[in-house]
Formats: sequence, C-alpha cells, structure tokens
Amino acid sequence: MTTCPAPATTGSAPSTTGPGTTGQALAQAGSGTVRGRRYRIAAALCALAVLPATAAFGTPAAVAAEVRPDALVTMGDSFLSGEGARWQGNAEGLKNFGGIPQALRDATDRVKTAGIGLEKIYSPGCHRADAAVIGAGAPKRFNIACSGAATTHLSRNFRAEESQLARLRTLATENNVTVVVVSVGGNDVRLTDTMTVCADAWKNDRYCSTDPAVTGPAAERVRTVGAKVAQAVEAVRAAVKDTGSTPRVLVQSYPMPLASGKAATTAAHDENGWDRWSVYGCPFYNRDLRWIATGLGAALNREIKKAAVRTGADHVDLGRLLEGHQVCGKQPLQTAFAADGAVVSPPAAKAEWARYVPRTRTELPADEAQELLHPNHYGQQALGRCLTLVVARLATAEPRTDAQCRGAAGEAPEKVGVTFRR
Repeated sequence: MTTCPAPATTGSAPSTTGPGTTGQALAQAGSGTVRGRRYRIAAALCALAVLPATAAFGTPAAVAAEVRPDALVTMGDSFLSGEGARWQGNAEGLKNFGGIPQALRDATDRVKTAGIGLEKIYSPGCHRADAAVIGAGAPKRFNIACSGAATTHLSRNFRAEESQLARLRTLATENNVTVVVVSVGGNDVRLTDTMTVCADAWKNDRYCSTDPAVTGPAAERVRTVGAKVAQAVEAVRAAVKDTGSTPRVLVQSYPMPLASGKAATTAAHDENGWDRWSVYGCPFYNRDLRWIATGLGAALNREIKKAAVRTGADHVDLGRLLEGHQVCGKQPLQTAFAADGAVVSPPAAKAEWARYVPRTRTELPADEAQELLHPNHYGQQALGRCLTLVVARLATAEPRTDAQCRGAAGEAPEKVGVTFRR
C-alpha cells in the first residue's frame, strides 16, 4: 500500500494520510503557506497515484465500454433473416404439368447437396439462415431478424422470442455495436403476399395489376409505410441510448425477385401457357410483372429511402441487386437434365438468385411456402457482398451514406457492384 506524506507543521490544511478524493487533494494544494503548498501538491499527486484506475479515468462501466468488442447487428424481417437460403438456384420442371423431378429438386437443395440438416440452415420460427452473413470486417455479428416481422413486431415478442429492440439493447450493452442494419416495411406493405396474389390471378386468367381490390389497398399501405419505417429507425436509436454504443443505422430497401415484363421467360403471346409455371416457376402475366417491379416495389423502395433521409439514417438501395438473376428472367438458367439424362446445375453466375413458385404435385409445406420470392442461397451471398462493402464504407464516410448495389447477368455474387451516391 502507498502512504502519502505526513502533513507539515505549518499551513492550514487538515492532515491527510492514505487515499482521499482527488477533488479534496487538489483543493487543499491551492491554500496555505509555501511549505504547506509544497506538501499539499505532493499529497494531491500521491492521491492520484493511489486511486484505483477507474476512479481516475471513469466508472467501471465506462472503462468496460472501451474494451468491449465491436459488433454488427442485423434486424428486421425475412430479407435479413435469410429466408430462402436453403436453395442453390431453381430446378426446371417437366412439361404437361409434370412438376419438379426429384433429382433436379435435390440438386438445388443444400440439405441434399451439402448434407446440412434443415435445422442447421434455418433456426426454428424466425428462419435465421446460416448463409445470412454480412460485415466480414466486424469481429462479432448478430442476426436478430425474424421472418414475417413488420415494423410493429420490433417492439413486441414475436414467434416466441423477446422483442428485437430488447435484444438489441442487450447486445449494445455487452458489445460496442457500430452498425445496425434494418430491413423493415415489406411486411407492412405485404410485398410477398401481393406477389402471391398476382400468381393466383394468373392461374385464374386475371390481371392483378388492374384489379382495384389488389392495387387500391396496396397503394394505401405504401402511402403509410414511410412513417412506420422512420419510427422504426428512431426506435432503434432509442433502444441503444445510454448503452455506450452509438451505432450507424443502415436502412436497406428491397431486392426485386421478379424480372420486369420485358425480361419475362416466355413471350407475351405465350403468357397463358402452363409451361410458364410448371416448367419455369413463373405464374405471372407480363403486365403484372411490370406493376410489381416498377409500381409496387419501386414505390415501396422510394418511401423507405425518404424515411432514411428524414431520420438521417444511412441507406442502401437493393432494387437492382438481383438483376440478371431474377425469377421469370430470360437470362438466368435453371438446373435441368442434359440430353444424356445427366443433371446439370448452372453456377451461381448463371443461376436464379431468388426462390421461384414451383409447380408441385402436392401443396407446399408451410416452411417452404414462406420461402417463395425471397433471395435464395446465391441471393443471400449477393446481399452479403453488398452490405459488407457498404458497412466498410460507413467507418470512413460522411455523416450520411446513400448507396446502390447491383447485380449483372453472368456475374457471380461476389462481383456485385456498389455505387456510393454521396
């Protein structure tokens, strides 16, 4: 133990032995005789020397915050949880309503090709996928996104789990969370549900894009989604307040899984042919594809960007992420039989990057039905590449970053390009 010097016989300061408060020692050093002042300065320096480090430089919590590991958190809905990551591309079907041959299905299923148990690919309930990995530069990464989550679910227990905002606060307390990536709004607008309605309309010889019962509610949901996304951003910031973490909030828009009408798999005059669905997994009319891509989807993404601007959050536009690899597109290939009967699977650079609507002999199980029209394993790799580049930029960027990621026909997921608009 260090002992401070005994008090001088002259001077007015009280005697001090052992550690005292820094404030007292410094105050005492400023009064009394010259000899007394010399003693008191020595006492003050001694007090600093014997104080615990936490008292001299901050509370234990503040010191702990300095050594907490950096971490990245992804939260929101299925487009970050990793829904669809089971599948490596899509399998071609047989003509005449034959459905998907088992050999082709197996060749695209990671459960079969990699021998991974389905429970290892998806967590129960939220379908957090093993392939949903971004932010390669972060020492720690946490995916708390949950398939099916709308903006209101962020603050509530959902699928038998604690709310995402509560989990975020815990993570931000235990780690130095530097970036939070948020995907939210799609379920408020019912994006994938509406695409499924359009598929059903095709099966019943109707257009969804001219049906007011479809377009009217969709437009109203889009009109109000921006305010909900903005509230979600502010709720994220409130959740990490006073935790010691001050993360950047990166809001992502939605990838469009379907090609626009002009890029459809089959010609316009063959839109009613059943091969469009049973072979290609594309039960959509061209005009409905245009509405989904340039109407509903584009309007949703515009509102998300406005919300990011309004709240000062960072933003990444994913509307063209799957370009050249979309379902219903003419360019990407599907796993098929060769002339000699061998199974031929295209590489990621030439495959579809989203789960299609397969024609099956029986109803799809619920877990597979919720995968439809989400980025598949290759799409998740493309998303990971995009977000990793954007997250790396945030460390050195201006207070707000606006980026766009874009795929291209014939290019692999690791070739996804990113453009920074500011």
